[in-house]
Amino acid sequence: MAAFVAAACPAFAETQVYSLFDFQFEDGTVMPELRIAYETQGTLAPARDNAILLLHETLRDHHTYDEMIGPGKVFDTNKYFVIAADAIGGGESSSPGDGSGQDFPRYTIRDVMAAEYGLVSSGLGLAQLRAIVGRSMGAFVGLEWGVRHPEMPASLVLLAPTARSDANYQMIIDLMTSAIALDPDWNGGHYERNPVEALRHAGMTYFPWSVSAAYLDRISAAQLSQKSEAIAKSFAGWDANSLVLRLAACREHDVGASFPGGLGAALAQATMPVLLMPSASDRLIDPANAQRLRAALPHATYAEIPGDLGHRAIAPPSETREAEFVERSIRDFLGK
Repeated sequence: MAAFVAAACPAFAETQVYSLFDFQFEDGTVMPELRIAYETQGTLAPARDNAILLLHETLRDHHTYDEMIGPGKVFDTNKYFVIAADAIGGGESSSPGDGSGQDFPRYTIRDVMAAEYGLVSSGLGLAQLRAIVGRSMGAFVGLEWGVRHPEMPASLVLLAPTARSDANYQMIIDLMTSAIALDPDWNGGHYERNPVEALRHAGMTYFPWSVSAAYLDRISAAQLSQKSEAIAKSFAGWDANSLVLRLAACREHDVGASFPGGLGAALAQATMPVLLMPSASDRLIDPANAQRLRAALPHATYAEIPGDLGHRAIAPPSETREAEFVERSIRDFLGK
């Protein structure tokens, strides 16, 4: 099912689905039909050169940018044709939660990129993107895009980026997946009912790593309990197999893997302007990773998000100084 966009496509925000048939994953597995859910807003310019692709973080879906999309907003629909897509394995795209469970392919970040490339190039008929914007996992995908298809994005905006998952990040993922796997209801992923308590425990394991120590010190005990419960509840909304496979894909992220010449040669391909936006207080994805990218990428701009929100600074609450910094930095970069 292909959705082709005409040059004068009107603005709308309705979830659509594009199907890629006989999609081959990196491990050789072939899925007869892989569905990618997405929304578009704004109007595609006659020159077809004003499209921006938004890639969400690990635990969210294509709605994560909703507050930033619209007339006069950061992703101004009076200027840009904005595409927001659900990654493989979650949201409304094909996922283990559809019923395949443990039989769902063990996908990689490169598989996520390849599927979204298929959506943009074949489904929407676009040869160029004005920008690709990604947060966390979305930044992993965006960097892969810049390495594997440098001819398409004119620029990249990467929030909490890294070229590969480091030992700290992998350990945190291992703690979360262990919290699920050790629950008897998990049953090796062949559960009869979704192991909600295991998912809640994974969320509570994740929470302190998603913020900084300074943040935990300044909030009250009541706020700490409330925020921890909110994270636990959000994790409980996942299908367990979908979450475990999503985390596994992030754990193995490495843009240099399978690239001739390794990491340095891979990053040298990303010759477009790149805005790197780590959080200064991030304990999940160390800002040092973005600093290394700044040194390796040919045309990198570095803008470190201030404050103590930790990893959450990449999608901060509105009307905070972190939100103002993020929005101003992206506007300035896109306006150049």
